[in-house]
Amino acid sequence: MTSAVPTVRRDGGSMALELAIIAPALLALIALILSYGRYSQVTGLLESAARDGARAATQSRSLPEAQQRLDAVTTDTLRSAAPSCRNSAADQIDSTAFQPGDEVTVTVSCTVSYSDLGIWGAPGSMTVRRSFVSPLDPYRGVG
Repeated sequence: MTSAVPTVRRDGGSMALELAIIAPALLALIALILSYGRYSQVTGLLESAARDGARAATQSRSLPEAQQRLDAVTTDTLRSAAPSCRNSAADQIDSTAFQPGDEVTVTVSCTVSYSDLGIWGAPGSMTVRRSFVSPLDPYRGVG
């Protein structure tokens, strides 16, 4: 009678191989989540800056004063934005006559950088714009 020696199956290294296959996909997923989070944050801040800036501009008595108020609101709102957005922020007021009954359109934009996330194939940066329209306050008095 011959004794059968049981064969031992060795799985040594299979966990490392599985991790090597799965790790790039997990890292790409995390980078995509971070980029979406950055875009969402900047979009929300720009919408807030445009809305608040338009309201501040409509309470102004002149177009230069409205632009000063808009600049102050944009700077204050974008303090918590990504540095690339904060440093490239731009705002403008579009109003034809700046008389009671007119509307003011405020546009706020900035450039969001994704280059530091290391996503292959992703754009290095993206310009995001948001606008808000508000009627001029008829009771503000025109100087």
